[in-house]
Amino acid sequence: MTRTDAIRKEILFQLFACRPVPLTASTIHKSCRKERLDFSETEIKREFVFLHDDGLIKPEAERGSAEEPYRITAEGVRVYETKYA
Repeated sequence: MTRTDAIRKEILFQLFACRPVPLTASTIHKSCRKERLDFSETEIKREFVFLHDDGLIKPEAERGSAEEPYRITAEGVRVYETKYA
């Protein structure tokens, strides 16, 4: 598994575990650090774009927030369950 795949897997895992609560890149980054994963917040944001373009996650508008939180879509749940779980 490449580093990019590992980041995508971690993003989907965290969004899957917390559904339907949306998470920001900084929240996922903090959780990764606790798990001793060395993914940067920039890498996580970059993979948010890829996962969004594939329809696996979607942005959730949150008023008054500088960061855009994302939540997993139904397709994202199916992909996570079949590919990673």
